[in-house]
Amino acid sequence: MRGGIRIIRALVGGERDLDILASYRDVRCHASVETIKAALNGNDRPEHIFALTQSLDLYYFYQSKMLECDRNLEAMLDVLAAEQEHDPGQLPKARTKTKQVGTPSFDVRAALFGVLGLDLTQIHGLGPSLSLKLVGECGTDLCAWLSAKHFTSWLCLAPSNKISGGKILSSRTRRSSSRAAALLRLAAVTIGRSDTALGAF
Repeated sequence: MRGGIRIIRALVGGERDLDILASYRDVRCHASVETIKAALNGNDRPEHIFALTQSLDLYYFYQSKMLECDRNLEAMLDVLAAEQEHDPGQLPKARTKTKQVGTPSFDVRAALFGVLGLDLTQIHGLGPSLSLKLVGECGTDLCAWLSAKHFTSWLCLAPSNKISGGKILSSRTRRSSSRAAALLRLAAVTIGRSDTALGAF
């Protein structure tokens, strides 16, 4: 359990000793014990503790609902994977071991590999969660698009060149509300911040 939640649970439970509360801080926290104690020192009015209790209850409620969504999503992916014949043993090693924030509680890489037969996370910029969302938006069959150019045009990611007299007047991309396009732009930003050959651009 993370330090912040432990401190909140202790406050709701009636603990007011600053030394004890500060001892619940996460070991990775950069703030000193004295800083934590100073931040926790205040007037604990009953109405504030009540509001904090309500917020904590809601936090756990939403966590449980998110877990239910993960279980349902995992079950649906298992159904889709059962229709395929991909060998789970062919799943390559993870390119990175860092777990992204907001990633579902199950093994997304393995679940997607069972459906697709390939690991999208091997592509720089595509983590498990983003890959799952992208497949959810575009599906597993891209035959509806004749080529990659048609696909990028559909996403409004290809420049819309305005040419007059042989000169390009504008090459802005068209506006789009496509969630798939937004996901790919997010992947591009991630790549730009990475220490890779693509990130050098």
